[in-house]
Amino acid sequence: MIALRRTPRVDLEVLGGARPGPRQAQVALDLLRAALTSGATLSAYADDALLPIEALRRLGWRQAGQFTDWRGPLPTPDTPIPEGLRLLPLAAVPNLTVRRQAQATYADRLGHTLVGNPDLIPGAHGSDDTMSHVALDASGQGVGICRAWLEGDTMTVGSPGVHPAWRHTTLRHALLRATCSAARERGARGLIMQAWGDTPAETQADAELDLTAATVTPIHLSR
Repeated sequence: MIALRRTPRVDLEVLGGARPGPRQAQVALDLLRAALTSGATLSAYADDALLPIEALRRLGWRQAGQFTDWRGPLPTPDTPIPEGLRLLPLAAVPNLTVRRQAQATYADRLGHTLVGNPDLIPGAHGSDDTMSHVALDASGQGVGICRAWLEGDTMTVGSPGVHPAWRHTTLRHALLRATCSAARERGARGLIMQAWGDTPAETQADAELDLTAATVTPIHLSR
């Protein structure tokens, strides 16, 4: 069984698939062909447990991104904050409009989902707003964010979100540095960073932080 979920982009995300077995590939093909009758551009994770990559390729889908689960010791990237920006703990920015602006920096990245008010409130989904950081421009608009969760001595973050106008700068790793520094003060030693839709250059930059890609799952588009 599959379902289609709206995303912030033009694509609809395919959820579900076919269970492993001798007929998995054929069942997956049939389900994907049925989904394509929606007429929309579809996105799907190439997951052998549900949607084998061979099925996606047979239909002409192309890889357009990936999910990467990075793991390693807590890094401290030597990255300056771009001129004209301020980095603050998310706890210092309770305004939901600013939080929504910052969270919207992920909207064009493949694999990210729609954001509602429950995702913006302090401590959403168990996140730690004292470790998480947000970037504000001179006008006070949210232009970047790094949300963090702490369990034992391991911090988990989503790869930092950065507004397109600032992606050519050092903001991405500056947000990560601020968040890691706050986590280290809380006793964190390890990092799990989950990244959706990062560019090849961003993926390479993360690998240079001595992180290991524990899981890499390709994301395909139907067109």
